[in-house]
Order: sequence, then C-alpha cells, then structure tokens
Amino acid sequence: MKTTLFLCVVALNAFAAQPVLTRITPEALARLQQKDPMIHLVKPAKGEATVARPIDQSIIKQSTIIHDAENWTLVPNGAVVCLPIALKARVKAAPSGTLLSWTEFLTRNRGWITTHEVTIDQASGKDPLPAERAAFWAKQNKIVIAVHQNGPISVRVPDKSNSITKQ
Repeated sequence: MKTTLFLCVVALNAFAAQPVLTRITPEALARLQQKDPMIHLVKPAKGEATVARPIDQSIIKQSTIIHDAENWTLVPNGAVVCLPIALKARVKAAPSGTLLSWTEFLTRNRGWITTHEVTIDQASGKDPLPAERAAFWAKQNKIVIAVHQNGPISVRVPDKSNSITKQ
C-alpha cells in the first residue's frame, strides 16, 4: 500500500505541468532595473578613458596564411621557422576556400607540414633554436611551424644573419 502510494506521488510530480508565468512588461522591467545597484556600473564613469579598437589592425594582418589550395589556416607571424623554396607558394597567399582550425589543418596536411616544440625562452629569443635541427629541417622539405603546447607560436629571431628560415 505504501509502495503504491509512493509511486502515485512520484508519477504525479513527474507529469505535473509547468506553472504558467506571466510576462513582464517593459515598465515593470525598468522599475526592477532602477532598484538594482549593479545597473549603475554598466555605464562608464565620466572622464574615464574609453577603450578604442586600434585602426588598421586585424587578426589576418598579424598572422601568416598557410593554404593547401582547398583549405587555409592562420599561424602567428614568425611561427614559420623553416620554409623550403618548393613550398613557398603555400604561405602568405590570400585566404580562399575553407578556414580550418590549426589542429584540423595540420592533421590533413602532415605530408608537407611538421612542427617543432619550442620553449617560451626560445620563442622570446632568449635561447636560440637548435642549429642541428635547422640542418635537419632543410633536408626534410617540409614547412616547419614552431609550436608551444601544440599551438603555433611566434619565434623571435634576434639577428637576421642567424635566421634559419630559407627564403
């Protein structure tokens, strides 16, 4: 008997209709917002500097485009650490086709792109990239992209004469 009663109560609660809520009017919403102290923080204080977007800057201008004739992706400027002459046409072209994430683009094009994991000190230019790796990259005939934790990262090269990018 108790079990049957319990099951009936649970079933009634499960099939109960949602309560009907009345719509709030714009006037009632305005009154609620006036009472809220946080509404005054939405507007910037007078005399406070407004944040402006820099003119002439975009993610495309700060990135290098790599494409495979059908798809393209973006890597930060300076992430391409080795560019063989035979693959130069695949870099810095106009975007056309489908934009893919870095991971998906790399997966599809492993035949001609490879990565090299760099440390933050190497990316900032404090530590140089290993010279023996640069010699290996030149023989490999693949575009080498510097990555940190599997994401492309810019590498600062302190001196143009020591640059390992073949152009």
